[in-house]
Amino acid sequence: MAAGAVLLAVGALALLLGSSGGDAAAESSATSGATGTVERRTLAERLTATGTIGYAGETTVLARLSGTVTALPAIGDVIRRGGRLYALDGEPVLLMHGATPAYRTLTAGVSEGRDVEQLERNLAALGYEPGTVDEDFTSTTTAAVDAWQEDLGLGASGEVALGRVAFLRGPQRVTALEATLGEGLGGDGEAEVDSPSTPVLRTSSTRRVVGVELEANQQSIARRGQKVQVVLPGGAEVPGEVRGLAAIEASSGAGDPGEEVEPGVEATISVTGKHRIPALDGATVNVRFTQQVRKHVLSVPLTALIAIGGNRFAVYVRGDGSRKRIVVSPGLAADGYVEAKGKGLRAGMKVETGE
Repeated sequence: MAAGAVLLAVGALALLLGSSGGDAAAESSATSGATGTVERRTLAERLTATGTIGYAGETTVLARLSGTVTALPAIGDVIRRGGRLYALDGEPVLLMHGATPAYRTLTAGVSEGRDVEQLERNLAALGYEPGTVDEDFTSTTTAAVDAWQEDLGLGASGEVALGRVAFLRGPQRVTALEATLGEGLGGDGEAEVDSPSTPVLRTSSTRRVVGVELEANQQSIARRGQKVQVVLPGGAEVPGEVRGLAAIEASSGAGDPGEEVEPGVEATISVTGKHRIPALDGATVNVRFTQQVRKHVLSVPLTALIAIGGNRFAVYVRGDGSRKRIVVSPGLAADGYVEAKGKGLRAGMKVETGE
């Protein structure tokens, strides 16, 4: 990869500086009095990509009870623990926090399970007393469920029917509605709907992230855990990290008809430290990915390079009233400097820049 980057750098430098004639280029530089300094620098090759502010953790809330949709949230609403996601036949379907999806009715006599522990943890957080928070549904759990149901205006049955709560990871922000008011889901009464995958609404977490779509030929620059720089609206630059990568389909309009186009990838980026992404949903930001880094290498200003033909380059060094040419091999170019190796080239030398 490094060798390829050097070849690309040489080609780009040849186009930038011109390689038609070494003498002409040398004379052009010689007419300038501007100089730069040969330095040891850390050079980083970066790619800047455009990203969009959004939210992490998108999911679809599915109906597991039958009935008529009688209440829906608004897009953008944030639902917190114990809050109503939507309502069927006037009764709420509620949010509880947890990583394990609800998959059964919870009542006295059910086998121990992670879902029982989640329910008890949520009841305790909401101010009820389920006893020891564990995987065992006890009589104390039943009493806590009764009290919770009474406060909600539900019949105190001591059991939580499948579909009455949705276990999701933390507070949820409503991003889209899949059902409509008055729509009937399933049959009559409190029973599972005919299809266990009836979508009602879509949500995300409340954690803001930046999504960056990369084309197939750019995928190699992003990897999970990679450090990046995020340039926020207004120009503030904050550190970030790639938290996730997901394949995305190639644009249908890309390439020639019949040409097979490779899918790209979407990188999900979170800012790190104490920094926060502003509440500017859909706003555009720039993300800088570092492709390769060369540490403490001998470097010259990019404008000091003179093309002398055949993809060969040189710099002109001044000192004590003298002027001499040193042939150099360029490497990585970044931030106005380029890595340069040449016999006799040393840090501290003054080189003509042609500016």
